[in-house]
Amino acid sequence: MERESLEMDVVFVGAGPANLSGALHLARLISEHNSAIGSGQRAGKSLGKIQIAVIEKSASVGAHILSGAVMDPRGLAELIPDFIEQGAPLESPVTEDYFLYLTKRRAIRSPITPPPLKNHGYYIVSLNRLTAWLGEKCEEAGVNIFPEFPGADLLYDQNDQVTGVRTGDLGIDKVGKRKVNFELGVDLCSKDTVYGEGFCGSWRNNFI
Repeated sequence: MERESLEMDVVFVGAGPANLSGALHLARLISEHNSAIGSGQRAGKSLGKIQIAVIEKSASVGAHILSGAVMDPRGLAELIPDFIEQGAPLESPVTEDYFLYLTKRRAIRSPITPPPLKNHGYYIVSLNRLTAWLGEKCEEAGVNIFPEFPGADLLYDQNDQVTGVRTGDLGIDKVGKRKVNFELGVDLCSKDTVYGEGFCGSWRNNFI
């Protein structure tokens, strides 16, 4: 059985908010550069079609991101200035902040809220929904999203330079034996590989 190989220019490992934002920003920078070259506004050569991929171990983008969060909107506003008009899934703006001392029977409100705990003007969001929405924006920008492609190992050349990612084999039972639907993982070969699966990701013990 021969392992399939796909050529990409940039591969992002993990479809979390950071990687999706990075992939979207990169796609836009490339598009803006090519447009400027084509219109004569910038000297140099067009980069052409740059293949950007994001692999994700879950069945869909956002499926493994379940928590809620209080989001400072500045980063998202830099990435997508009209994120509200584009339908970003925001639950509610933060309108009040309380810092409480909790006893067995009472909650005592502090007269002062420490600055790091002031969230007025931020948004309450579901990271699951926000990540799925960012995935849609990436696909609209031409980024390749590959759900159910868990990163299993890094690929190296003879000089120990990272050349891509090998995804996990499919169709393996609980004891590691191949089932009838077994398929070898895919080698995603790339010029640049961005690892952003998170501190508690499945590769943490192997690569930190």
